[in-house]
Amino acid sequence: MEKNGRLTRISKYIAMCGIASRRKSEEFVLAGRIKVNGKTVDDLSYKINPGDIVECDNKIISLERNIVIALNKPPGYLSTVRDGYNRKTVIDILDDDKKKLRLYPSGRLDYNSRGLIILTNDGSLAYRLMHPGFGVPKVYRVKAEGIITQEEIKSMQKGIEIDGRDLSANRVKLKEIGIDNCIIEIEISEGRKRIIRKALAKLGHKVIDLQRVSIGKITINGIKEGSYKVLSVEEITKLQSI
Repeated sequence: MEKNGRLTRISKYIAMCGIASRRKSEEFVLAGRIKVNGKTVDDLSYKINPGDIVECDNKIISLERNIVIALNKPPGYLSTVRDGYNRKTVIDILDDDKKKLRLYPSGRLDYNSRGLIILTNDGSLAYRLMHPGFGVPKVYRVKAEGIITQEEIKSMQKGIEIDGRDLSANRVKLKEIGIDNCIIEIEISEGRKRIIRKALAKLGHKVIDLQRVSIGKITINGIKEGSYKVLSVEEITKLQSI
């Protein structure tokens, strides 16, 4: 890849990584020493795409560029890299080539919640996404017991005290009404642990299902639950510009 987003011929990419000269890089390719996304590539015309994982002699090489992954977390997975009790984490969802990267979750979704979570090796981006001072909007679709009233919606927008601090939702919208439950959409700009569940519990509503559908301008549209996609340069720029 080049700075303007064009694809880069594989031998040039290897040379740009500082592994060898251009001619020597071609020899590496022809000798079958290069893998892309876990598969050996010996074709000198092959071009590297954004998000490709390139290995030389089974060691990942890169231009030190940032990788950002949008993952649609199912319930029953921890939003962490590893767990001392051998429970499944979001890293387990990644393909083996992506597991070799030092990617970390930016923010959390509790064990029983589902939806969008960002994984990245970009520390500054991760900080922006997690720190409430940057006000990154996060939208959740929540199914709750009972029917939430307009007065309760106003209370959530005005501010509800949770663990000694107020939670003020940017917006709350009633989306669907069932016989004994409802679905609401909530936008907040912070990520305290179980904050939405606690807020609704304080209003007398138990959460049945909680799904994060967007972070900033990145959504889970087109990403199946339990899968992920590597964000393009344009999508990463959208996150960084928040």
